[in-house]
Amino acid sequence: MTHQLSSLVSASDRTALLAAGTSWSYAELTTAADQLARVMIAAGLRGERVALALPNCSELVLGYLACFTSGAVATPLNTRYAPPELEQALRRARPRWLVTHSGKLADLEHIDPGVLGDVRVLVVGDSIGAYEDFGALRAPSDANEPVASDAGAPAVMFFTSGSTGQPKGVVHSHRSTLAVLTSTSEAMGDVTANDVTQVFEPLVHVSGFIATMTTLLAGGTVALYDGFEPTRYVEALQEHRPTLVCTHIDIIAQVLRQPGMQREWFASLRGVYTGGDTVPEALQREFLAASGLPICVGWGMTEAIWLTINREPQLDRDGCIGVPVSGVDIRTDDETGELLVRGPMMMDHYWEDETLTAATVTDGWLHTGDLGEQDADGVWWFTGRSKDIIVRRTSKIAPGEVESVLDRHPDVVAAAVIGVPDPEEGQVPVAFVVARAGAVLTTDELVSFLHNKIAEYKIPARVYFRDALPLTSSGKINRRDLHEDAS
Repeated sequence: MTHQLSSLVSASDRTALLAAGTSWSYAELTTAADQLARVMIAAGLRGERVALALPNCSELVLGYLACFTSGAVATPLNTRYAPPELEQALRRARPRWLVTHSGKLADLEHIDPGVLGDVRVLVVGDSIGAYEDFGALRAPSDANEPVASDAGAPAVMFFTSGSTGQPKGVVHSHRSTLAVLTSTSEAMGDVTANDVTQVFEPLVHVSGFIATMTTLLAGGTVALYDGFEPTRYVEALQEHRPTLVCTHIDIIAQVLRQPGMQREWFASLRGVYTGGDTVPEALQREFLAASGLPICVGWGMTEAIWLTINREPQLDRDGCIGVPVSGVDIRTDDETGELLVRGPMMMDHYWEDETLTAATVTDGWLHTGDLGEQDADGVWWFTGRSKDIIVRRTSKIAPGEVESVLDRHPDVVAAAVIGVPDPEEGQVPVAFVVARAGAVLTTDELVSFLHNKIAEYKIPARVYFRDALPLTSSGKINRRDLHEDAS
């Protein structure tokens, strides 16, 4: 992957990356990535996991590129993880290196030291404590030159929520990762060296990853920021004059509400893209009026992205996900209506889970867990989810992972979590709790109990107390019978 990037622009003074007030040319970026790759090669990391638990920063971009060049497996970890979630991910991945930020070092004090026993911890930031400084890494003089990895070798592993609460490690090979970026480029109107892409989405998630790496592969410029704040987003639009943004619909909605909003903010853009199942008709109309541009909708998932694109504003019906990009086949399961897909951008497998891999990929077709239908014009429409996964601002939440923590409260007898529609966030988790007889539980107490045990975005937006929870005939909690308006 980086070899392809290097062959295109390694000697170029063209700006590749703008991050934290620093500008990197392609020559500087590829030179630094190759230097880090040689350190990784000398450390014997080919085929080994390198955990990247970093906010959006130039070091994270370098970490990805160096992994791709050295043959190490880039393993991004969500920086919003609470310590127990971080520990679980580290146990699953068993990385040789952990690259993290000094602002997250306190989390390492709250995990089992044995998990880090054989892990080399490298720190980005001002205070590194007892660990090594990532910025001080230097390759030995006799370090071997990078050797291109086999196309089928693992390149990156993303953790995503599983329906049982156990994180799934989605492994993409070098081949499928390149296909992911190629399909993303096509979906976003063929990204070129003339494009400037504004990225506020986390690079440790597939959303920020594809926007950033697709632009770099094309020789364009990435304006990278960490964390969304409306005023800063608007300032970045005016400072960098991006041609492309790929973001969440709630970010677009917040930008439109900013005081003094004007059409000029969006004048440089040639495309605005979002991943998700629907753009509310009212928001589409509002953005069209404000910018003259439609919000283009894509469909995909960590296991396979980018799959479809819709560039036409739909003002009479929600749920249009458009037509497949090149190389993608889509069909529906005749019995369930589930959307099945195949294409070169599909994952290679789930990390150390042959059973789940076999259940998810059948005869080359990936079970997406989404429901949909194709209209007479060949356009695909999303109609719902067959899974219980909650998608909050594109972050996936497994009800089971929230329920398991709620169940640890000594006064909770049973708990169930469902996703409910939300105009700002797409979906939010809502909890239904049965308290121990005689106990007096409050929402505030339960929310406080959840803090530092799960990521903030997984904490329920609302909690309802019930005398009992509905059950299926087999005795399991029936989430489909849980509703906020139930008494």
